[in-house]
Amino acid sequence: MTRDSSPFKREFQPIVLKQIVLDCDIRQGDLASLTGLARATINVAINRGWLPPTMPSFKAIIEQYVAENKRATQWLIERGLKTTDIWGPLGKDLRKAKPSGMAGRGRVTLAQKAIIPGNPEEIEADKEVEMLRGETVRHFRLVRNPFTNDIRDLADIYMSEEHRYIEAAMIDAAKHGGFIAVIGEVGSGKSVIRKKVVSELSKEESMRIIYPRMIDKTRVTATSLCDAIIMDLSDEKPQIRLEQKTRQVEKLLLSRVKAGCHICLMVEEAHDLTVRVLKLLKRFYEIEHGYQKAMGIILIGQPELGSLFNEADHYDMREVIRRCQVAEIRGLNGNMRDYLALKFKRVGASLENIITEQAIEALTKRLKDKDERGRVYSNAYPLTVNNYIIRAMNLAFEMGEEKVTEDVVMGI
Repeated sequence: MTRDSSPFKREFQPIVLKQIVLDCDIRQGDLASLTGLARATINVAINRGWLPPTMPSFKAIIEQYVAENKRATQWLIERGLKTTDIWGPLGKDLRKAKPSGMAGRGRVTLAQKAIIPGNPEEIEADKEVEMLRGETVRHFRLVRNPFTNDIRDLADIYMSEEHRYIEAAMIDAAKHGGFIAVIGEVGSGKSVIRKKVVSELSKEESMRIIYPRMIDKTRVTATSLCDAIIMDLSDEKPQIRLEQKTRQVEKLLLSRVKAGCHICLMVEEAHDLTVRVLKLLKRFYEIEHGYQKAMGIILIGQPELGSLFNEADHYDMREVIRRCQVAEIRGLNGNMRDYLALKFKRVGASLENIITEQAIEALTKRLKDKDERGRVYSNAYPLTVNNYIIRAMNLAFEMGEEKVTEDVVMGI
């Protein structure tokens, strides 16, 4: 088997190893972990008879695995084959074939995380990110991974026109007593925009940001929210009963606004808020000194937060819904090239030397989907794009490609 210029353009011709993988219920992911290669590389190897040029020991590693697998060894014996015969052509297509144990494999979904309180100056680092291999970094002549610790100062933040609008809306809500809910998928950049907004607001001496930290394990409660406001605005001890706490909050807010303070309550992971808490926020939002609102409110959360602001489903919340502006962070849409260019520029690399225009277009199309009404939307959120590009770069290295091409993108 010789190397082609593009492994994906080779004829679809499965090898014997493909049948062994299916019949013996061997996961391609297990072979990928065994070799340290991408799953897409394993897929090309068993479906197109191609060997990764970056791993001369690939055949030996796979043959040893098959020889030590009792089911695979028995499979070969029953057919009078040797371990080295696994690389021969199978003579079948098998495009839609499934492993014998496929029925026992359920799709695992991530559980919704409980709310995590923190300092508004910090950006969470708990999102899973693909790893860019050292060999890949050297292959593309990079000084370091452009997606690790990628936000070091304001110049590292990519802001589209939509992002700038949401940033401006958040700042306006904070300064002028507005009420806004910022909604975005995991990895869409909510925390990045939040930190940028906090950085801007912190320049104002009269600005005070309340960022709830005293919360229970699963959600912000009305009680914990009142406690957070009271403790952030004063040295007073919170009252015991909720009604007493509420009156204490109202008194503190009015005293601070009379003193010339601008107060903003910022709640992260707001999709975990209850209807009761949202109604309490509306009560606080209505507190005024003359024509001036006593407090601006910024809620930041995942799409579930948007469903809370659907009046058809939550008619009892209409007084809150009609007072709150909802701003949704959408995918990068037509801005993916500019986003990636910034990422590689910050490590001294040119995007044109990493990925082709056709590959960028292919990834843009791949990350588009349709909702239940048939409307097209983009899943090209920063974290998602980062992970796809890292996988594509790793795969391009394994396949000996100089750049990430359209075929590579479609192979991940």
